Amino acid sequence: MITVKEIAQEFSLGEEELIRHGLRAFLLDRIRVLDAERRARRAKFGVVSLTEMDKLIRTGQVEEEDIREDFQEVDYLTTRIQHIQQMLEGLHFAQSLIEEWEGC
Repeated sequence: MITVKEIAQEFSLGEEELIRHGLRAFLLDRIRVLDAERRARRAKFGVVSLTEMDKLIRTGQVEEEDIREDFQEVDYLTTRIQHIQQMLEGLHFAQSLIEEWEGC
């Protein structure tokens, strides 16, 4: 079995940097998967946002029970995506601190 250390050496990276790259790629992939599901659920109703889904309910264009499950799922997916984006920002912040510290 190949180790993180061996892969890092192969690409002239530090182990921590390689791990950060892997985490970033993983998180971006999760965002893509969740966003695809979110887009599909919104597309069922011909809208591009949760606000537009809400408007369909308020204006009576769609019965609440017909949209409820998709509305709740789009809301959940949006929250998950935002949380993952915060994790990505945290990775970027951590990288900035490490670079600053190494520069001292």
